[in-house]
Amino acid sequence: MRDAIRAFQSPDRYYRCLLLVAPDVARLERVATRLAAEEGWPALALNSLLAEALLSTPPGRRQRAAVETLSALLESHRGPTLCYRIELLFQPELELDPLALFREASRNTPLVVAWPGHYQEGRLSYAVPEHAHYRFWRDPEVLAISLEEEGPYALR
Repeated sequence: MRDAIRAFQSPDRYYRCLLLVAPDVARLERVATRLAAEEGWPALALNSLLAEALLSTPPGRRQRAAVETLSALLESHRGPTLCYRIELLFQPELELDPLALFREASRNTPLVVAWPGHYQEGRLSYAVPEHAHYRFWRDPEVLAISLEEEGPYALR
């Protein structure tokens, strides 16, 4: 884990993004926020921050508002920042690619993202196949760690 933390922060990396991946959202959040507290990183619960901006936005403009709000939130932080509670970004009506948004934002702000899903053999998924918002990516182009494996930050 520590090697991955150092690696994702390297200015030599094109995308400075580290995904902490696990299917159990409650445990994932506990591990991620504990790590952020230990490292002294700010933690952004994106669902509530984005929802606030989207509630007053007409449906046809919500995709753009979501992107602009996320960009503004992340640009206000220069050091590593934890993003958790990211589920709103996967709402089909927003037609977003959350992974692409995080990748692009990580070029300016190193990001650690608590990602509900699975990461195995270079394949990243959000949710489970039975879930209506299930999605997957081959080779996410960012560092990803499955917290289901053994180690100090493994889910227990």
